[in-house]
Amino acid sequence: MNRVLTVVLSRSRARFFDVRPTGTEELTCLLSPATRGGKFHSDRQDAPGQGEHAYHGRLREEQRRHLSAVVERLAALIGGADATLEVVLAGPDDLIRAVERILTPGQRARLIGTLRVDPKRLTAAIIARETKQLQQAWTELLPV
Repeated sequence: MNRVLTVVLSRSRARFFDVRPTGTEELTCLLSPATRGGKFHSDRQDAPGQGEHAYHGRLREEQRRHLSAVVERLAALIGGADATLEVVLAGPDDLIRAVERILTPGQRARLIGTLRVDPKRLTAAIIARETKQLQQAWTELLPV
């Protein structure tokens, strides 16, 4: 089994797990500030608000910044690693697809699969088990 870096995504947080044959270690997580407030009113500083378009535009911009920060952090973690390091993306499908679209070709080449998990109910043991199962399925698909 090779070393795997599993990235668990949520709307404003990304958790990074280093899964090795000998154990699993949770690395420092990435927390992006989210200013989501009431509907169409982010924090009532500009009451009565700027309308639905500005509200949704702000949410899209927050998500874009968060996902680009995740990809930058992933690049930093992969940069110093050996060539056998593999990557797994986990979390809700919409966030996984969004991150896959902005991965560089080098990062995409290391991606062995994705996991649908609930980021709120996640432990290192669950990540280790699911990642090892995914890696086993991945190695069975590789030509000999």
